[in-house]
Amino acid sequence: MNAKKNKVFKAVSAVLILVAAYGVYHLLRGREIALPSLFRPAPGARLILSMDGFKSAHSENGRVSWRMDSLRADLYENKEARLRDVEIIFKNPGKGDAVLIGETGIMNTASGNATIRGDSREVRIVTSDGYLLTTNSLNWNAGERVVRTTDPFKLLGREIYLEGRGISAKVDDNTIEVDNNVKAVLQE
Repeated sequence: MNAKKNKVFKAVSAVLILVAAYGVYHLLRGREIALPSLFRPAPGARLILSMDGFKSAHSENGRVSWRMDSLRADLYENKEARLRDVEIIFKNPGKGDAVLIGETGIMNTASGNATIRGDSREVRIVTSDGYLLTTNSLNWNAGERVVRTTDPFKLLGREIYLEGRGISAKVDDNTIEVDNNVKAVLQE
């Protein structure tokens, strides 16, 4: 008898649950329900991977033309890498290498283009022939192999001190263009 009551109780309970679910469905049907912000995905691109020790290189005609190292990187689904403590080495056979150093950066992993910034210290480029460029931020265009900034900058070499606002440097040609407020001191 006890087993029979148990089966009846389970059957009645299941019917009541189904009726309640059907009633809730009819009450909420056609209504828009907003999810609490806790359950919504964060706006923007989704983080895919975080890592320590990120490295990237670009080769042309069988040789590495530039290499990037970062102590920390967050990679996102939109092919963006957010970088911490960045170093980019530009290889230029016969003309010398240049090293770009910055604290933070954003790199498009598909194109290789990057923006490097300094938070507490300036972004620096040091060349193998003794030049030092400092500024607040630099943009690297991998396709054109050009480094640019619109910020104030200082360039120091063995024979020249140059400062101004906005500079573009072509890595392959070792040429620069200054935009505004140029001051130069030539030394012998």
